[in-house]
This record gives sequence, structure tokens and C-alpha cells, in this order.
Amino acid sequence: MLYFDTHAHYDWEEFDEDRNKLFDKFKEKLCGIVNIGINLESAKKAKEYSNKYQYMYYSLGIHPMEVEKENSLMQIEKTFENELKNKNSKLVAIGETGLDYHFSYPVDLQKKYFIEQIRLANKYDLPIIIHSRESQEDIEKILKENSVKKKGIMHCYSGTPEMSKRFIEMGFYIGVGGPVTRYKDVQETVKNTPINKIVIETDSPVLPPEPFEKHSRNNSLYLKYIVKKISEIKEISEEEVINYTTQNAYKIYGIKN
Repeated sequence: MLYFDTHAHYDWEEFDEDRNKLFDKFKEKLCGIVNIGINLESAKKAKEYSNKYQYMYYSLGIHPMEVEKENSLMQIEKTFENELKNKNSKLVAIGETGLDYHFSYPVDLQKKYFIEQIRLANKYDLPIIIHSRESQEDIEKILKENSVKKKGIMHCYSGTPEMSKRFIEMGFYIGVGGPVTRYKDVQETVKNTPINKIVIETDSPVLPPEPFEKHSRNNSLYLKYIVKKISEIKEISEEEVINYTTQNAYKIYGIKN
């Protein structure tokens, strides 16, 4: 069975030396990868990869850690409008957007960009990919006040299991990556989350699973370690985990199997 990596960043410089070799290897193991745009330039590269490789798709958004840079929501919207006129477009989501309170990026500006990208997701009928680092309460408040029609993914979810239940009740999927192999709170969330609401991701090149070092380079071939851990926690076969998470990915991104 083939894996679907719902969140990766192959445009980053960590892959400059062997990107194409990796992409060729992925053909044998993966049925899908969504390269996540964190700004316009990032999304442009991700689009190029999706045009070259059948199993690749991409998203476009402004990451909360990018909000102080020269980004134009108007330009983002124009790009969406032009791209989605193409019936063969492989643009499948808006994001990565959300809130990050780990660093000192201006909160009001982050909220503004997040809410505006929810508006775009609704306008263009797309799901949204949400970054929620140390900010789950505010994320929940904003989502309650600004409903997302197509819902989306709580990327690399690291909040409490109780909070995850509330996001699931709102219709969102939980993105599970390398941290599930290390942290008991993430494992508890997985234990309490229905398998039909889980997707797998790497967030490559960061957040590798065990047995790899925390700061080594991650890649989509390591999904098997994430699947193995989910299989242990949920007490179901690895094949079932792959099947469910792949079908979940197709569903949330609106990709025909």
C-alpha cells in the first residue's frame, strides 16, 4: 500500500542537493504529497513540482511566521483566482496559516492574516491547513467566529487531547507526524481520535520520527515509522492505518482516488 504525506516543504534549501533523487524514490512508496506554500515564492516552487510529478499537489498561504515580510493578501487572492481557472490545477488547499505563539511575531497581525485566509478558503471552496503552536484556544475562538466550509487539517497537532476533540467536532482532521513517536500527549490524542479523522504528515525537512535524531533531516520515506506508532496505539494493522489515512487525505483535499 502507498502512503499519502499531507504536509511537506520540499522547496526548502535542505533538499537542494538531492531533491530530484528523492522525488524519484517517492514514486515507489507514495501515492500523494502536498507541498505546503508558506508564501508566494514557496508556493510557486511547489506548483512546479506538482506539474512535474503526478503524485504531487500543493497549497498556497502565508505562514504566521511570515506575516511581517512583504506579503500581499490581494496578490494571494489574485493567484488563487487565476490558478483555479485551470481545470487541471493541483492547488488543493489554502495554508499554511494560523497562529504561532512560541515566538514573538505580532499576534494581531497573525490573527488578521489567519482570518483573511479563512475568507479566501471559503471564497474558493478549499480546505485550510492550520498551524496552531501554543495557540489552540485562540485558534478555536477564531474558527467558531469564522466557520470554514470545507474544514481542513490541524497540522502537527500538539494541543491537549480534550482540545483535539473540539476541533474534530468542528469537522477538522488531526495531522499526525514524527512527534507521535516521542511525546505521550500526542500519543494520547491519537488514542482518543477516530482513525477516520487522522491524516499522516512529515513536515519535512523538520520533525523526524524516532529512531532519527530530533534535528536530522526528515523526508516522506519516514512515514512508515509514524504509521507503525499509530498502529500500536490504535491496535489495528499498519495496512489499516495506511488505508484510512490515505482515504482521509483524498477526502479532505478533494482528490479523486
